[in-house]
This record gives sequence, C-alpha cells and structure tokens, in this order.
Amino acid sequence: MICFRKLLITIAFLAFQTLTHAQQEIPNGDFESWPPNNFGNPEFWDSPNEETSGFPFFLTTVSQTTDSHTGNYAAQVTTGSVLGQIVPGVLTLGELIVNIENPEASEFIGIPFTERPSGLGGFYKYSTTGNDFGVIGLLLTRYNEQTSNKDTIAFGLRELTPESDYEEFGFEIYYLSYEEPDSMNVIIISSASPDMTDGSELIIDDLSLVYADPPVVDLGDDVHICPGQGHTFDLGFVEGYTYTWIDLLSSEVVSEEPEFTVFDPGKFKAVVQNPNGLPGMDTVEVFMHGDVPAAFELSAEGVFCQESPSIDFILSSSESGIFYTLWKNDAVVSEPVEGTGDELVFGPYDEEGLYFVNAEDPDGPCDMATDTIEVQLVPTPMVFEVTGGGTYDNESEGVEVGLSGSETGVNYFLIRDGETAVAEKAGTGDPLSFGLFGEGVYTAEAINGMAHCAEMMAGEAVVSITTPVEFAETVELKVYPNPARTYLHISSEEQINQVALYDIAGQEVYSEKTGHNTVRLDVSTFTRGIYLARITTKHGIFSKRISVVP
Repeated sequence: MICFRKLLITIAFLAFQTLTHAQQEIPNGDFESWPPNNFGNPEFWDSPNEETSGFPFFLTTVSQTTDSHTGNYAAQVTTGSVLGQIVPGVLTLGELIVNIENPEASEFIGIPFTERPSGLGGFYKYSTTGNDFGVIGLLLTRYNEQTSNKDTIAFGLRELTPESDYEEFGFEIYYLSYEEPDSMNVIIISSASPDMTDGSELIIDDLSLVYADPPVVDLGDDVHICPGQGHTFDLGFVEGYTYTWIDLLSSEVVSEEPEFTVFDPGKFKAVVQNPNGLPGMDTVEVFMHGDVPAAFELSAEGVFCQESPSIDFILSSSESGIFYTLWKNDAVVSEPVEGTGDELVFGPYDEEGLYFVNAEDPDGPCDMATDTIEVQLVPTPMVFEVTGGGTYDNESEGVEVGLSGSETGVNYFLIRDGETAVAEKAGTGDPLSFGLFGEGVYTAEAINGMAHCAEMMAGEAVVSITTPVEFAETVELKVYPNPARTYLHISSEEQINQVALYDIAGQEVYSEKTGHNTVRLDVSTFTRGIYLARITTKHGIFSKRISVVP
C-alpha cells in the first residue's frame, strides 16, 4: 500500500527543491478567486486534493474559508489522517504533479518570475491541540542548461506558531546568487514539527512580496583608455556588502574588491550584494584608443662610471608631429623634441635613476611611454700594485708578472710596453698571477665588467734578458739614437754577424746579415712603438730595447 504520509511529506519538501517558471507578483495572493472544478484549490495554486480527495483516501487538506483577513475568502490548510497516518496539508503556488507510486518523483511547477523581492509578508491564524507549527517558504530558482537542473537563486522561510487571531508575519529573502531568477514558488505547510498533530489548521491570507531598494551600482559611461594605462572603478566600501567583478567575455570573476582597475578593453559587470545577498549591478564597456604614437625602443650608451659619468639615451626612431621628452623617476629632465622620423638622442646625463621617453601627440588623446631603463653608476676598480719582473737568460721562458690584489667582477689586462694587452685575468678577491713573460715593461689595467670603467694599476714590472758575461765585459756595443726617428745606428768593437728587430708581439719585422762593425737601419717606415733589437756576434746574442717614433 502507498505510504500516504510519506507522499505528502515528500511533496512538501520537494517544493523547496523543484521549481520552474514565474511571474512578477503573487497571483491570487489574497485568495479571493476559487474557480469551480479546481478540486477545492484557489486559482493559480495547487495541492494534493486531486489525488487524495477521492477513493481510497477521501482526504482534503486545502479548502476555502470565509474566515478572511480582508475580502471574502482565505485559504485553509489542514493536517489530517488517513489509514492511521498523520499527513500535513500542502498548498503550493503553480502546479503540483503528484506521483503516488514514487512520491520523490513528484514535481512542483512554479510560476515564471524574474524580479528580486526582498521579502514575503501576509497574515495567518494557526490552531493546534499539540506542539505543532506550520511553515511558509519562498524559493527563487534558475534553470541551468549545462547541468539540466535548477539552481537556487534565493530562499526565505518562516515558522507559523499558534495564533487565535490574525497575526501579521514577514520574512526576509536571502540571495545565494546574483543571477536573475526565472521561477518562483511559495509553499505553505500546515504541520512542520516532528510532532505533527491531526487537525492542526493554518489559515493564510493577503500574501504579498516586499521590495527593497538593492545596492546602487553606477559605473557611469563607457570608458576609453590608452595603451599601457588603466582606469579604476570604485564602488565604495560598505561593511557587510560583497563585491563581484565579472568579465562578460569570459564569464570569469576577475575581482572581489570594491576597486577594480582595467588595463585592457572588454565588457565588465559589477555586482554589489547587501548582507542578505540582494544584488545591485551595472555593466560598462572599456575601449582602447587606437590613434596613439608608435612605440619605439629606448637604449642607453656611454660611460656609467661614478667618477665621470656621461650617458646618452637613444630613441630608435620618431614620428613627425609627435613631441618627445626624457623622464627620470617620473620627472621631466629634457625639453620637448619634435620627431623627425629618425632616431633621437637625449644627453649626456650623469645621474642614476629610472629613465624613459614619453611621446605626446598634441592632437591625440594618448601619450605613449617607452619601457624604463635603470641606470646605475658603478665605481672604478681599486688600485693594486703590479708585481714581479726581473731578468732571465736564454734558457728560461721569462719571469712571472702579477698583481698584489684583485676584485671580483673586475677584469685585469696585462699590457706590454704600453701598447699591447698580452694577458687577461678575472678578479678573484686575491692576488693574481698573469704567468711568465719575456722582455718588456709591463703595466696593468682594470676594467669593471658591468660598465667598462677602467683604472690603471700602480707601478710596472720590467723584464729583461741577461747578456752573456764574457761579451758584456769584453765588447763595447752602441745602439743609437734611442728613441730613433729615421735611422738606427749599431756599432761594435768586433764584427756584427746579424741584426734582427722584433715588435712587442714577438713578430720579426727586420733581419739582416752583415760582416761589418757598424750597421745603419732605416726605421722611418716603422710603426711607432717598442722594438727589441737582437745583435749576434761571435760571442753570442746581445738584446736591446729601443723606441721608434717616426
């Protein structure tokens, strides 16, 4: 046998879960219209009367009464019993489709409704012989096409306790979503307590919706912004309110703060909900200006050293009719320069900071700024002593040349005879050794790798090759003038077999075999610099460093 009590209780609670379609006010909310052949139900309302008033139940739980608050009639909802079971009376707005075999499959078809009321009010009487109470509830829903279910938009509920005379009631509606509803239902139940009592009677009359002003949301007119710039909307903070910003193109929530800054074009909706969730909303479209100056690249070159900075800022191109200014740390540091169609140079400047160039179109709505360049001035390297040097003989590779100290991040170059870099070492924070080197005068230069700030190191290392003792003691050899401009003269007490000249890179630039005691060399076509003369006699080789200044 069908569980009749379960049927009506299931119908009552399904009413708060299964609603569709609605209209803009509660139709027949004063219960004055009771059409004939409607199974004892008021117009626009429904109950299980059609299924329960005949065989085998013979139970009517909803009926018309003349005990009204105003007008001629009110609705009476009564708890009854059948087959030994107590069942509540149920009255619902719209249509109720009862499934006797499967009560949970019963459907409540509400009325189409798209507004957002803030509450429901009315008048009632309630009588019971036990500890029973009735209930009235309102539900707003919206059909979700993706899930094929109804999403709850808002709800409200009020218990109705015993009152012998008409008592006014009202309750607030709480919103769970800012979406617009498409359906409303009102459910009235005569017994909602755990101890339902046979004969509990609820009389209801003059139902009406209450409307309160929703939060005011005014985003103003549509907005135009410039590339690289933004526009901030401010809804104003109110304690207890919630704020939602929606990108209407993607349907994504992009912020939940009162303030929202837009940097890109799009269409946005702002929703503000009061503590009950009642929403106010507005939409705005953001457009991007199209007629703006072109964006060019900014670069910087020059000396970035703290002691003597000199920096030029170069804009890769420009447009005629556009005026360009250089800015440092948000302050203008140059006069406006009109574009020429070519690159523009600003400088020189000698201060650290964030630099950029702003392009301004006198007849346009937008400026255009380049990316910023951060200028940092770096210190010149510390000065250390050149170490090493000395003499070596023909059987050795040379002598060691180094530095007394070094800095990390600094590169050190060893220079021979003032002109050619013959070695490079990265600073380690400790003394450096450049290695073994042959004859020459060695100095060192330090360069900060980040900004190419250079500093000469102190001192020099002199490396020379030793002359055979017997030759030095017995032979007088002269090389003059030194430095030489046109001719170099070499004379010896004994015959000179060969003369060779080498540049500072060690390349032979001149060689001559002779059988005389004097040699005259034309050096007028030589490159200015330091040379090594090697003179061969029967006693051995004699080396002499000379300078050529043609």
